[in-house]
Amino acid sequence: MGKVSGIFLTALGTVLWYAGGSSGNQAMVNLGIGSIILGIVAFSLPGWKCLPPEAGEVLGGGHCALFSNLASDLGLRGKAFVLPPYENLPRGGIFIPVSPRGSPNLGRLFEGRVLYSEPEPGLLLSPVPGWRFIDGLKLLGSGVGYAASAVSGVLDRFGLPGAKVFEEDDTVEVYVKASCKEFPYADPVVSAVLVALASGAGEVLVVEEVGEVKGHLKLLLRKAGGVEKWL
Repeated sequence: MGKVSGIFLTALGTVLWYAGGSSGNQAMVNLGIGSIILGIVAFSLPGWKCLPPEAGEVLGGGHCALFSNLASDLGLRGKAFVLPPYENLPRGGIFIPVSPRGSPNLGRLFEGRVLYSEPEPGLLLSPVPGWRFIDGLKLLGSGVGYAASAVSGVLDRFGLPGAKVFEEDDTVEVYVKASCKEFPYADPVVSAVLVALASGAGEVLVVEEVGEVKGHLKLLLRKAGGVEKWL
């Protein structure tokens, strides 16, 4: 059921996104991208011992390219901000601003809206594509180490490699396998790990560096304070 729903939502979202972009209808663009994200989430619904092959193909091909092209079209040059769950975004999220020096106003972000033109132009993924991997885990404020272990345990049950996480003071270093290297925040595994870590830390995490080491995606995260600091 999840696979069928995922195919339907992503197909519908692609049509809406294209139609909205062609007509200049911002609401339709938001709805289209939101449907695509929910479609990717549906692919990761519990019920399989591992993700269906189609999910990897979708993320490694069309949808990975779609989000990569979208990021390029929007001119996203800012660092990604990984957001723990809070009142406006109960499932957390990832915000990427247009400006290299941009930052989110968490009081103005809302689940269900994807593109923002003010107060800080950017792209919001909430829920993230990998939300179903961490749904039900009690992670908020549990600590980075616990969150890393918990999400890796879930990934292992799905036959997916977990993340290696190293915490030192205000920095967190993450090594994880990614199928969507062009735009890793659209990757279910990467997005689930990032939001899990932000939840465990109870803080906003800023992605300072992204690279590749021995076939693994490497992300260097900086703890940037609790939600109240960003409201």
